[in-house]
Amino acid sequence: MSNEKQGGDMLKWLLIAAGGLAVAGSAVAQTAQSLGAPPGNAERGKKLYMEQMCHNCHGTLGQGGERGAGPKIYPNPFPFAAFVMQVRKPRQSMPPYVEKHVSDQDLADMYHYLFSTKPSPAAKDIPLLKNF
Repeated sequence: MSNEKQGGDMLKWLLIAAGGLAVAGSAVAQTAQSLGAPPGNAERGKKLYMEQMCHNCHGTLGQGGERGAGPKIYPNPFPFAAFVMQVRKPRQSMPPYVEKHVSDQDLADMYHYLFSTKPSPAAKDIPLLKNF
């Protein structure tokens, strides 16, 4: 890969990350749409997320895998454009999911599924775990 191509890819990642930080820092509640996702079906997204084995590395709710299997992808998700870029051309050891096998609508549905989940409460907020 040429240095120009690598520089262009790095610039894309930096711009997407900056956009995500700007959105994450705003007072507006995050929704799939506020992070750039097209309309989607969360129920279908859950089915696809499980069928594509995303839960094996990222957990059933996007909370991250055990022992570093996969990073946490929800709550505090990437903007949709960064999510798509990571799925299509992953950094590190994640396999690529090309459009031939996972459509853009499939990705939108999976993204909406993540937003349909509720983050787990902190241990301090669970009576039985307060002393841990």
